Amino acid sequence: MTAQAVKVLSFLVVEKRVNYKRFVQTDGSPNMHSATMSALALTVGFHDGFDSLVFTLALCLAIMVMVDTWNVKQAYSKQQEVLLLLIDRWSSRHTAWARSRKALSYTPVDVLSGAALGAVITLLLL
Repeated sequence: MTAQAVKVLSFLVVEKRVNYKRFVQTDGSPNMHSATMSALALTVGFHDGFDSLVFTLALCLAIMVMVDTWNVKQAYSKQQEVLLLLIDRWSSRHTAWARSRKALSYTPVDVLSGAALGAVITLLLL
């Protein structure tokens, strides 16, 4: 929830208006999936020990989710570009729509800032 709230607040600061849709949109920084998984791994580490099997599993899961989040969004973005190019070429009436669509993708900064946010929130709550 904090990651999504940060997105709403950053939109408010940059655009000078509130966009409540940012609470449910999945793109942008910080990444909610990374925040959740880093918080989970750290919590398990503090609870069961950083040398425990459960922490190792939580850490592996967190890394897999972060890498997949980045890669899936990149693949989605590439597919979207191709589809929009096809729409642009085949239908002149959809040209304005096709050019106005924003490609979604996460950057390493989005994923890492989410991981950092999850870690900070966990450390503050423990």
